[in-house]
Amino acid sequence: MNEVTALFLRRIKAPLILIVVVYSIAILGMVLIPGVDKDGNTWHMSIFHAFYFVSYTATTIGFGEIPYTFTEAQRFWSILIIYMTVISWFYALGTAIALYQDKTFQTERKKLKFKRDVTHINRPYYVVCGYGETGKAVVDALLDEHFGAVVIEQKADLSERDIHDKLEYVPSLTADASEPEILEYAGVHQDKCKGVIAVTSSDETNLIIAISSKLLHPDVTVICRSDNKEHEDNMLSFGTDHIINPFESFASVFGMTLDSPSMQLIYDWLTGAPNTSLSTPADIKPGHWILSGYGRLGQQLHKELSQRNIRTVVIDPREETRAIFTQNKLADDDFIIGTGTDAKTLTVAGIETAAGIIAGTNNDSNNLSIIMTARQLNKEVFVVGRENFERHTLLYKKVNENYQTDTHKDSEELSTVAHLEMQPSEIITRQIRSILTAPLLIDFISQALLKDNEWANITISRLSAVIGEERPYIWSVNINKENAPAIAQAFGFGRSIQLQHIIRDPVVHSRNLACVPLLLKRGDDLQLLPDDNIELKAFDQLLFCGLRKVKHTMSPTLSHLNQLNYVMTSINEPQSYVWKKLTHLLRKHERRSASR
Repeated sequence: MNEVTALFLRRIKAPLILIVVVYSIAILGMVLIPGVDKDGNTWHMSIFHAFYFVSYTATTIGFGEIPYTFTEAQRFWSILIIYMTVISWFYALGTAIALYQDKTFQTERKKLKFKRDVTHINRPYYVVCGYGETGKAVVDALLDEHFGAVVIEQKADLSERDIHDKLEYVPSLTADASEPEILEYAGVHQDKCKGVIAVTSSDETNLIIAISSKLLHPDVTVICRSDNKEHEDNMLSFGTDHIINPFESFASVFGMTLDSPSMQLIYDWLTGAPNTSLSTPADIKPGHWILSGYGRLGQQLHKELSQRNIRTVVIDPREETRAIFTQNKLADDDFIIGTGTDAKTLTVAGIETAAGIIAGTNNDSNNLSIIMTARQLNKEVFVVGRENFERHTLLYKKVNENYQTDTHKDSEELSTVAHLEMQPSEIITRQIRSILTAPLLIDFISQALLKDNEWANITISRLSAVIGEERPYIWSVNINKENAPAIAQAFGFGRSIQLQHIIRDPVVHSRNLACVPLLLKRGDDLQLLPDDNIELKAFDQLLFCGLRKVKHTMSPTLSHLNQLNYVMTSINEPQSYVWKKLTHLLRKHERRSASR
């Protein structure tokens, strides 16, 4: 018996007992009170006739006195029956209505419906714990990649959000995801559940979710957000697969921008959301940096600047942060007490000659003010802006548009201003999207960082030539029986398959698909941008970049041996039994004719 039924029976028990008692007394009275038949003889109503009479009397239908006209005693008892049964039914219905409106009962009903919806999901799905800005972006990414999604959010009623406006139905529940029972309702223990993504605002909650998920389903992939180093270490000790710290992740991107703007551009292209515009390379001039806000983000970015011996002027209103600054600072770094929103403070920090400024406070209003004031004083300064809430994206875009208009008002074209935005939800979503759709992308980025800026520029040119102005789509191909059965079958025949065969257009044999092979992983060996004529081996892993439709165009070549034969030989093999027989006879006839 489920919780809803058990709770209903517990609450309705007293009204049901009352109805049974009232009906029993009413029926017993009708049976014992004597009546008179049409001949004037005394008779007693049967139990069936008594139950029938009480039933329609209690519901006020009123079919009359049956089977004979009642005596005065029977009519008096009928009056009592009417009041007793109607009152008992009102009590029962009132209890049922009150129970239906009870929040505990509603919560249990929602849990039951949620559990039922989850069991009906017929494809791999991920459980997303936390439906704030990051959770929304993660769910959108999952649906874009045709994964199922299950949402658990504690703080607000999900019915007030846009989760029910998705093109695909997403089971959701307002509950505390740190409770193991809730995770079990979400189907974490089921084989169809491929992972748990904990992106709540609390590191403690994410830690509990990670522990509970691994205990319920040891093989499930767990991805957690964490802003605290202690919680990260604790999560790792319990086998959490991926831990994403948005501040550390952005610091890595920032360091990438300082070392190789072209490499940062490649990273932005490959990890960005589909159907978004491409960014342009950053142009950072020599000079010192101004860092406004010395919290978690500011400290991470200051370390990146210090590692590159770049002088930094830190602006922060809290005197207690000076001690932390002293531990990380270079000899010529400076610390100024203030917010950085006023021109006087920025002038003292040297905004006129600064190479860049970082608006890294936890207040979007202050960050916007810092950016606008800095650009008024130095139109060429490179801006790094921290966008704490996605709802302020429009304001950041407006600031950028106004700056472009003021800077290029005498020009017919507006160029894109160098600008690097730090939005925690976007950073986390980028990494989760990469983990889910193309795990090899992490290996590619780590190897590409070892290359120089010239290699990055060549790679950008190659990607641009293939994808044009569209943002590239990333996908992986594993050479095995499950993901590439046609190639596995060809290997069984002893055939040699090259990379150029699977990237060839199956429709127009003379051209390749609009994609670029980024990485070949063979065991522990990683090859960046492998040659087209490289021979493939069993269990190779390939990372591709191209247009989204190309992935679906490539699929038949990997799955069907006839299609693979066509791209290798340009000969279209028959597939049906009849055509195979006819083709065999025709070829046999041609061989005989040729021998004559």
